[in-house]
Amino acid sequence: MISDSEIHYVDAGDIFRNLEPEQREQIERLLSYKTYPAGQIFHSPDEYGEQLFVLRAGQVRLYKLSTEGRALTLAVLEAITIFGEMTLVGQWMHDTFAEAITECTIGIIDREALRQILQDYPQVALSFMEIMGQRLHAIENKLADIAFKSVPQRLASVLLNLADISGAPAQADTPPAVMRYTHQQLAEMVGSYRETVTKAMGEFREAGLIRVEEETVYLTDLPELQRLANR
Repeated sequence: MISDSEIHYVDAGDIFRNLEPEQREQIERLLSYKTYPAGQIFHSPDEYGEQLFVLRAGQVRLYKLSTEGRALTLAVLEAITIFGEMTLVGQWMHDTFAEAITECTIGIIDREALRQILQDYPQVALSFMEIMGQRLHAIENKLADIAFKSVPQRLASVLLNLADISGAPAQADTPPAVMRYTHQQLAEMVGSYRETVTKAMGEFREAGLIRVEEETVYLTDLPELQRLANR
């Protein structure tokens, strides 16, 4: 386990993963890490993006609000990754809310320092583009699901994604698990109402697709959930 005193934080979602150790060390010195509580808002729509955020630990959700106040969660981000990339795009205006789901450790890079990093290290620019492309693809898939799939299908897909299931079958004695989100949070992820998600979760439990224990949801019938999500 990496201790908080170590300087190199490496992960597949880390735009600095392809740098040499001494290069990473130089960049890490530009970051100011701080721990934020759940519920912290890091940016909102129509705010100017002056900083890039590096998620070191915890979870952050990106979401939009309708004029009626309904939320749609576009992505749930886990460490290590970045957000606030609009600081380098267009008019530097954010188009989503970014909120801490859990307690988070966040590093911040200001826009000018990030621009210099991208100029000095082309491999970081490529990683940056890769993450942006993956995030755009995921959001497009979510919107397609909302348009063409039922709530149970979307819920199955969300549970699989939260458990980081890529299609490979899990071992029978170790069902994949998901942190227990509230039904309201799940409703915002699938683009539905809390009552509809509560009904679907109850049907999943009755059918043996999931098992809920305290703060964890176990995906007990992975093949059926995958079939439902891909229908």
